[in-house]
Amino acid sequence: MVPQSSPSDFTRPTPETHPKIRFWDQSDWNAFLESSEGRLSTRRTLGFLEEDNGDPPSDSTAKAIRKTLRGGWAELANRKLAPKSWGRLCASGRQLTHNLMESAFPLFRFAKNGWKLDYLASNSYPAWRKTHLDSEGNWKMKKSQDCEDDDEDTEMDKKDKKWKLLEANVKSETPDKRMKGECIPCNLNEPW
Repeated sequence: MVPQSSPSDFTRPTPETHPKIRFWDQSDWNAFLESSEGRLSTRRTLGFLEEDNGDPPSDSTAKAIRKTLRGGWAELANRKLAPKSWGRLCASGRQLTHNLMESAFPLFRFAKNGWKLDYLASNSYPAWRKTHLDSEGNWKMKKSQDCEDDDEDTEMDKKDKKWKLLEANVKSETPDKRMKGECIPCNLNEPW
């Protein structure tokens, strides 16, 4: 179930209420990445996300964030709102995703204009979409679910098995390969 409350229902955090948050704007994050501190940082790929104490999320929280976000994308697909690219997301799809993620993970609220969620989604959504949705935004059929052309698939499976059996029974006529620099025993009594 997707939460129906909107982010405006909550008191939005501000730099004044949360002074330990460093990356309110994407430009803050980009400047950090270009700094010497950023180049040496161990903040990892979700380093732009910050708990209320300014620390990056734990590994378990990062895993939960990704799982919930994928669930949000699945909901978009089920509602026929899945965009071809994250930048083309409609307003209702954006609201659904932001409400879901900001309710489950308040750390997404430590950003002006929701840039942190949009940044994460724009970097990871394309691969998810390519894996799970077809070009029209519909779920891809798994091979076991595909009922069309079952007879042809069965025939192809039989042919594939036949070739695999034939290949397994064929032995190479070439001698075993040697590794470069491998020592080969020889008879020193034979003339060169």
